Amino acid sequence: MIGFSKDFLCHFHLGLIWIRLLFSFLPERFLQNDFEDGTLELYCSSGYCLQKILLSKLLGHWVLQISGVFCTFPVVQLLYQFDQPKMNWFTLIIGSLVFTLMCGIHSCLALGIISHSWNSLQNLTTLPTLLPLIIFCTSIETEWFHGLLLMGYLLLFLFLYPISVSITLQKLISQ
Repeated sequence: MIGFSKDFLCHFHLGLIWIRLLFSFLPERFLQNDFEDGTLELYCSSGYCLQKILLSKLLGHWVLQISGVFCTFPVVQLLYQFDQPKMNWFTLIIGSLVFTLMCGIHSCLALGIISHSWNSLQNLTTLPTLLPLIIFCTSIETEWFHGLLLMGYLLLFLFLYPISVSITLQKLISQ
């Protein structure tokens, strides 16, 4: 490691992991197929809680997306000798859940948009809200209080997700 301090390398490689997670969650339109084939209307008209159904769909998507990162993270952790492995795992789990919730909210808000320029629209709306999360997650190695901020971020989006999804879908289906 000639020329670089250990702190720089740790932040740099954690940043690469979070950018990889960001680009794996961004291009997804979580509910678009369900909206097009009428499944969302059936969910709304059924007696089941719509928020629980959609949250379980998001959690299933999160498990599939994060499994690849979970398999490769121990190897990266050994190569770059991260200082706090338990804190990195905690950050990886909580931060990726927040990524999933935020991308789910943004994709739900954009359900009515029928356009081929979805990626550019989503990048303009989603990236500014994900930037503080990436900063919290990459600096968790040296700044312990960012873990508290990350937990607050998760609680905020766990609260906002059911509200924004239900309002958006009710307006969208009533049209």
